[in-house]
Amino acid sequence: MVEYVACPSCGRTLFNLEEVLHKVREATIHLTGLDIAVMGCIVNGPGEMADVDYGYVGKQPGYISLYRGREEIKKVPESQGVEELLNLIKADGRWVEP
Repeated sequence: MVEYVACPSCGRTLFNLEEVLHKVREATIHLTGLDIAVMGCIVNGPGEMADVDYGYVGKQPGYISLYRGREEIKKVPESQGVEELLNLIKADGRWVEP
């Protein structure tokens, strides 16, 4: 089972949080033993997701940052965010086919 963490969204949120969370959940719900956070901005995101395996955080308009634990791995265009999150999970050997 995957545990998901998401911020409540506020004026600082840099993408459609509900839509992205749905996409992330849909793509990863079959995995087990992972904690994944989807955070709207860089202000509180990294602190609030300190204990997760992977994080998806709004970095600046049009871009998100992907985290492995507390380490920022890469910044990518928002349009590629979910795909790149999945690629990171796969690269770490934590992906299983549904």
